[in-house]
Amino acid sequence: MNPHAHWRQWLLITSAISLAVLALIFSPIHQSGNFYAYADQRAYLSIPNFWNVITNLPFLWVGWLGIMTASRRNASNTPERYKGYTLFYWGLIGTFVGSSLYHLVPGPFTLMLDRIPITISFISLYCVVLTEYISPTIGKKLLLPLLAYGVISVGYWYITDLGPEKGNMAAYVLVQVIPIVHLPLILWCYSDRYGHSRLYALALILYLLAKWAESSDEILYDLLGFSGHSLKHLFAALGGYCIYLNWRPKLQ
Repeated sequence: MNPHAHWRQWLLITSAISLAVLALIFSPIHQSGNFYAYADQRAYLSIPNFWNVITNLPFLWVGWLGIMTASRRNASNTPERYKGYTLFYWGLIGTFVGSSLYHLVPGPFTLMLDRIPITISFISLYCVVLTEYISPTIGKKLLLPLLAYGVISVGYWYITDLGPEKGNMAAYVLVQVIPIVHLPLILWCYSDRYGHSRLYALALILYLLAKWAESSDEILYDLLGFSGHSLKHLFAALGGYCIYLNWRPKLQ
């Protein structure tokens, strides 16, 4: 094995292990006590939390674009990595459904329904990046085990939320943190075989903006009259559209 390639792989492995150890050290990790108290709770057209519900529509649009584009290609001629993309788009459609239900009726159960499709999209995209930049074999072999881990981590959070731990998110946090840390490392360390690293980087920046908006929910609502959580949905969906723009030319 090329020593440089060996160093790059160990960088990813050791960073993942370090993050997992930190999650164990700081476990249990709880979501904030006022998590369900969003700044914008206005109702319109008899829809509670209207803007937090309606801003999920872009997830449906991007997911539908991806699924329809994929359906035009003969599945028998579809490389393995496209299956990860297809799961990513189905995850976005599931995010539209889960997040809309959650904001209509906020609570632990509907939040679980929201987090499962988000997990599917995150992990599917992560495995696509592994496939395209590092090894098709690695991405393919990790997809199902990581998906299983992700869904179980959400289930574990929900079960512990019903008990004295009050929702331990330690396992679930890794579903988002590891890909967010690994993506820039992979883009930096590995060659861009498809010429779309800029779109991956832009999608990452938009997702980080989404997390910032989420954490600034009330501040942005006071400043703009439009909540940070609603902006989070729009930023994240725009990041998903960047992934679509990245992927569509690969079908041609």
